[in-house]
Amino acid sequence: MKKYWFLLLAALLGGATCIFAKDTLATWKAPAGVALNSDFTVKVRLQDGVWHTLSSYLIKVDEVRDTRHYVENASMVIFDFTGKVEVAVTYNLGEVQTAKVRPLSYDIPFQIDGNTVTFTLEHPRNLSVEVNGDIFHNLHLFTGSPERTIPDKDNPEVIYFGPGIHTVKNGELRVPSGKTVYLAGGAVLMGRVLIENVHDVKLLGRGIIDHSIKGGIRIANSRDVYVEGIVATQCATGGSENVTIRNVKSISYYGWGDGMNVFASNNVLFDGVFCRNSDDCTTVYGTRLGFEGGCRNITMQNSTLWADVAHPIFIGIHGNSKAPEVLEDLNYINIDILDHREKQVDYQGCMAINAGDNNLIRNVRFENIRVENFRQGQLVNLRIFYNEKYCTAPGRGIENVLFKNISYTGENAELSIIEGYDEKRKVKNIRFENLKINGKLIDDNMPDKPRWYKTSDMARIYVGPHVENIVFTSDVAQSQRRFVHPGITYTQGDLDRMKAMVEARQEPYYSTFLKLKESSYSSLDAPVVNRGEQIKEGRFNATIGVDGRRAHDLALLWHLTGEEAYARKAVEYLNANSYYTNTSSRGTGPLDNGKIYLLIDAAEMMRDYSGWTRQDQQRFKDMLVYPGYSNTENYSAKYANYLDDTKNGVTFYWNIYNFDAARFGNQGLFAARSMMAMAIYLDNEIMYDRAYRYLLGMKHRKDDLPYPSGPAISSDQPIHVSPTIIDYKLLQRKNDIQDYGYDEQLQYYIYPNGQCQESSRDQGHVLAGLHNYVAIAEMAWNQGDSLYSSLDNRLLLGLEWSYRYNLSSIQSYKKQETPWEPTGLTKDMNEVTFDNGKYLQIKSRSGRWESVNISSHGRGDVAGTGGTREMALAHYAVRSGLPAEKYTWLQRYRDYMIERYGCENWGVAPNWFYEWTGWGTLTKRLTPWMAGDPVTFSTGKRVSGLHQLPSTILAADYDYYCISENPEGHTYHNIGTVRGNEYRPDGAVELQKIDNKYVVVQVEDGEWMNYTVNIPKSGAYAVFLTYSANSSSHVAMASDQGLEISSSIPSSKKWKETKLGELSLSAGACVLRLRVDKAGQKLCLSAFRLEKVERDR
Repeated sequence: MKKYWFLLLAALLGGATCIFAKDTLATWKAPAGVALNSDFTVKVRLQDGVWHTLSSYLIKVDEVRDTRHYVENASMVIFDFTGKVEVAVTYNLGEVQTAKVRPLSYDIPFQIDGNTVTFTLEHPRNLSVEVNGDIFHNLHLFTGSPERTIPDKDNPEVIYFGPGIHTVKNGELRVPSGKTVYLAGGAVLMGRVLIENVHDVKLLGRGIIDHSIKGGIRIANSRDVYVEGIVATQCATGGSENVTIRNVKSISYYGWGDGMNVFASNNVLFDGVFCRNSDDCTTVYGTRLGFEGGCRNITMQNSTLWADVAHPIFIGIHGNSKAPEVLEDLNYINIDILDHREKQVDYQGCMAINAGDNNLIRNVRFENIRVENFRQGQLVNLRIFYNEKYCTAPGRGIENVLFKNISYTGENAELSIIEGYDEKRKVKNIRFENLKINGKLIDDNMPDKPRWYKTSDMARIYVGPHVENIVFTSDVAQSQRRFVHPGITYTQGDLDRMKAMVEARQEPYYSTFLKLKESSYSSLDAPVVNRGEQIKEGRFNATIGVDGRRAHDLALLWHLTGEEAYARKAVEYLNANSYYTNTSSRGTGPLDNGKIYLLIDAAEMMRDYSGWTRQDQQRFKDMLVYPGYSNTENYSAKYANYLDDTKNGVTFYWNIYNFDAARFGNQGLFAARSMMAMAIYLDNEIMYDRAYRYLLGMKHRKDDLPYPSGPAISSDQPIHVSPTIIDYKLLQRKNDIQDYGYDEQLQYYIYPNGQCQESSRDQGHVLAGLHNYVAIAEMAWNQGDSLYSSLDNRLLLGLEWSYRYNLSSIQSYKKQETPWEPTGLTKDMNEVTFDNGKYLQIKSRSGRWESVNISSHGRGDVAGTGGTREMALAHYAVRSGLPAEKYTWLQRYRDYMIERYGCENWGVAPNWFYEWTGWGTLTKRLTPWMAGDPVTFSTGKRVSGLHQLPSTILAADYDYYCISENPEGHTYHNIGTVRGNEYRPDGAVELQKIDNKYVVVQVEDGEWMNYTVNIPKSGAYAVFLTYSANSSSHVAMASDQGLEISSSIPSSKKWKETKLGELSLSAGACVLRLRVDKAGQKLCLSAFRLEKVERDR
């Protein structure tokens, strides 16, 4: 049985660090005498564990009815956990008719049973549980991750409040510099916490500043302040810098109850906060309430806002009109806005910028913000504002504001306003990207917008006078993918890794390289035949098949050896196949033409070779799409001839563009594989999306030709019946359903139990199709898309199902000593699973075949040395880091191949020329930490390639993962979760431009980053780190070869290079992991370098 651990946090002695098991739960009882609310009974437990009843605190919120304010009693519970917990919320005032668990974006499923709502949490969340539509007597459920370190209460630098109610003199706790205030879980403080005119202060814990205390936390004229985990009415920051407020909850119910104000401050971060307030949730102002100056670098991220009055987000109204100020570099990222209720038009706007007092507001970013159905107000309000009640002058301007990935779902939004003041005080450079209103994408080129409409009309936004350059765009409109080159089967990082391993003679890379080099298809002496302009039916293997094999292997050898003779020979084969104007469309045309894949892969590797002239390259490109490419006109219908090869007038693209709706899935997959490779090589995004979207069952792009329609109509009676498969005659295809989707689509080629569409045919074609899918998934991964993980790793399930059937027939394993066979037959897709082993009897989407039972034809080792087992295993085991039981049979089949043949290549001629790129033991074998692609971004774009020594490696250039997958735990570990920045789009590691270079900032304990490097020679290497910090830190450098060094590094407010130690490394490609065990204050990481230590002999 799985073991669960329950940990009660209480006052811990000795400053011990809390180490948590996989599944933990921490709760705290409310102290006697504190106000509670009995509206709800809340229980929580680890899965299948003991229920724990939580203390339900009384909190107060503000309800405005018409224009009058009423204080209402709501509830709050708090707990921490890791793993997965079940929550039961019992409503003690009656039956639960309806319920909501918000934010809705979390999509938390729940069940209602009488007066109890139950749900499961897998991640810490700050939630509102609402019963019967009542938002004012709701339950606020706040959860977090367990505290990693609890301060020592006996430390003189710690002001410690254990469980219980605590009063302080004059109702105020003034925190001196250098002190840490700790409010333990179950502690309630009856007084304000004032962090004023101090520095290096922390306020931590899971305790509460009582709801009766107005203005609970105040940070004024201070620097280097960190606040985490506390519940209070308000948390304001003024005249301060370097302030972090994390996982703080602010709930207010009285006038002027703003949640998290910022006045005249710089470098303030709000992360994971929850604000429900009786005035603005969060604001950024200039001069105000005795604080003077502008604001810069204010960020709120991963947070939830609920404005019972006024704005969720408000910027700008206050300043100094006599000495004008600037509010700039303001970021609001990954935020849920639950409510906005404001009757006064002047104070409406979920995202509001009102420039007053001669303020200039610029460089503001709203990104990934989800706005729920608020009660009353505007979505957006941008105005140069002159409200004599609060301002002495209008603002100077609002400029450079980005709204990206903003969604609003609701029906109460009033007309939004964007408006300047006069010709000198304008709103300008406003950009909306991917704005969605009730699911509709608002775009300047949206198809249903009449040409005489303004795009803003479609979003219900009034754009008034003195507004310049307002743009509405979307990913669809931008339609400009930046392809990675090389980036079909190999990135430059792949090629560099192979070369490093070969030069170091590391195994199994080196022995596989020798076999590649010795292969007859790598010969420099073989004659090259100009293939002419036509390929007739049945001649594809003898032309592009064999020449593709040769060109690919020669191109690979050029990259690995640097010997130009290989490059020249590869180009000869490419040029010899560059004159086609007619490649047969007859019979299995999509399959046959799909064999161009290897030649394209070779061309991609040779694209930067100076010896391949621009004229020859262009001829090769043009040949691929002859008589030309079009996304609006069907050249196949116009020029192809499916009956007479001599009259055919198209080449490869027009024979594969519609996949193959009439045949087994593997044939359409050959087409898809070549289409995707062709698209990458030609930098053609529409073509790329045509392949990728189709395989995932999506509709065609609006700017592309449609996919085949359907369904298929076949004969009522079969034309052939066998024990495993029934054949029907295809009569026609209907046009009832556009983009119908046929057997090559992932959902139809691999069924939910893992069974392959061709498994009733023979096992050779099953493996051909599955290995094609792996090759396609690898291309997609290199370009930032994760087909590998689609449909819950459906591709891996398909590999496991078919490998189990094949390998168990020739090899015995523990728990599978006899050949595996299906346990039964069924026509019900809901009955079949991988584990129960039932075989699905189903008719193919093509209408031509119906599976009856699994076919044993070709069972066993039909793939031989070919396939993509190394590629698949590298992805699922190393990149994805899945548990080993998820890829049991993939691991076994790869190991069987290596034990029997020594390496993975591409199979046996003449049948396997074109099937696989091959040589996977050389090209795709990864060490355990090689989850990412080594990169640099210093040129402004992603450049793949191994870090070569000697060199200085920027800390910001950690290994790249995949833009569509979360790199956390794969190429880095980072506490913050907001991905993407100016330097690189993929990771959440916080970067900042300092001294004209990007460095890693906001470093926290335990964070790490991976860097794949080439170690040119075995031996000891001195490791030097360049950093800055206001206090000492402890840093380690580890390698995937099993060794590490660590060192304490002293404080240094200027950039300093220090030696961490000496690390013993073997030659070849390896991954270095820079890990921060203890982060000093304001630790910044700039770069590191390795220097070979030469020992005296």
